[in-house]
Amino acid sequence: MLTCPRTVAKEHGQLCEEFERSHFAGLSENTVRGHRSSLTNLKLFFGDRKLDNITVAMVEAYRDERRQQPSKCKPNQTVKGATVNRELECLKCMLDFATKRRYIAENPASAVKHFNELRERPTRRMLTLEEERRILDAAPVYLRVAIILLAQTGGRTYSEGFSLRWSQVDFENRLIRLNNNMKTPASAEPIPLSEYACDVLQAWRKEAALTSEYVFPSPVLPNRPISTVKTAWKATLKRAGVTAFPIYTLRHVFCTRLSESCAGCRRAARHAPHKPRNQASLSIGNGRSGS
Repeated sequence: MLTCPRTVAKEHGQLCEEFERSHFAGLSENTVRGHRSSLTNLKLFFGDRKLDNITVAMVEAYRDERRQQPSKCKPNQTVKGATVNRELECLKCMLDFATKRRYIAENPASAVKHFNELRERPTRRMLTLEEERRILDAAPVYLRVAIILLAQTGGRTYSEGFSLRWSQVDFENRLIRLNNNMKTPASAEPIPLSEYACDVLQAWRKEAALTSEYVFPSPVLPNRPISTVKTAWKATLKRAGVTAFPIYTLRHVFCTRLSESCAGCRRAARHAPHKPRNQASLSIGNGRSGS
């Protein structure tokens, strides 16, 4: 019977480097960026400790200490539980990697309980058509186009919205074709564009006379996409007189409206049995939001 050769005891810092070389190649750019941020904080705590000296209690100590540290963006607040959870997931993934390579017998991060993220998340709210109209009236042109695009497609704010290239917009087939740099194959599926969203994008391209490859280029570096709209979004909501909420809520707005439309079609089909079911489904998503 073959036995595994005895391996030299690895240090946490060495594992981080090995994990990065071996694991990052198949990940999306955003995932790699997130992992690198997590590794930076993990290295500060675990340093060059031997892997077989890292215990469940030590991982729990990291979790609790990290949660009490001030946030970089908001120094008057502590690091969110969701951020700590992502770092714990990165650590678990890395120690799983170490277990497979038999540097350690078991993963101490597997037994560590995570924070409840639901307590920290803002309450989801539905955007009324009147609020949407006021927001669109108050928004600068580029943000108005983005709001319509996100509310009409349910796309992710930055990966499928503000980082979008014109080459990914298929006006003929009314689709946004995402690249393969996504977390899962399902995430790379083309996103249908409504007629309204298509018209808005075409008008934006024509009126703005854009020369950048990006639909929403950075005002400072036109060869790059706009990096953030947090300030513009907050100012727009204030001018519109709408209570502040995260821009990613527009994805929830889309999903809710789509669900309501589907439910409406099912009700219509039940009350009009003579109408073919596939014909009833054609009305989904044809209307313009806010019109």
